[in-house]
Amino acid sequence: MQALLEEFRQLPDYRKNRVKYTHPGEILFLSLLAILSGAQGYDDIALWMQERKRELAKFLGRAFIAPAYTTVRNTFLRIDTQAVEQMQQKWIHKLSDNTESLTIVASDGKTMRGSKNRQMNEKARHIVSLFLTEQKLTLAQTEVKEKTNEIPALIELLDSLKLKNCVITMDALHTQKKRCTRLLSADTTMLHKSKPIKKSF
Repeated sequence: MQALLEEFRQLPDYRKNRVKYTHPGEILFLSLLAILSGAQGYDDIALWMQERKRELAKFLGRAFIAPAYTTVRNTFLRIDTQAVEQMQQKWIHKLSDNTESLTIVASDGKTMRGSKNRQMNEKARHIVSLFLTEQKLTLAQTEVKEKTNEIPALIELLDSLKLKNCVITMDALHTQKKRCTRLLSADTTMLHKSKPIKKSF
């Protein structure tokens, strides 16, 4: 847990007035702990931190002043999401590289619950993710662009990663000859198709 906290502390600080006890990386990390504990909004997250100030101060190794809910909200709105994604992938790669056995990576597309905005006339967001089945961790994810589908999104996601010694499972949607040939041509990556869509495939 401490090792992961240190990774969050390396995230870029977007603030002009950089006060130590409100580093956005730490706030984001503690917010995730609050969400895992059942918090469902900025108010709940701020209250969770307020009620556990002593425990969190001991965990952080210094005095801790619980942030207001507006500070928590601003952290989520202004944090560098690409930096968070890169940090997450780097950390998970460290975990997966420690095993010598074959790594199972499951790919799947999901529509994000609650992402539809009727007032702004925005459709629900659809994402494709890669999941490490044994570690039970999301390795990476990307949003499916409008007027397209999961196929190019997954290919782009796989191209951005350096996967080694793994089996990738996919839905039947992705079992196209051109796509499979491209993936199978990699020296260290194998493809497992979940369903054959043609007898001659």
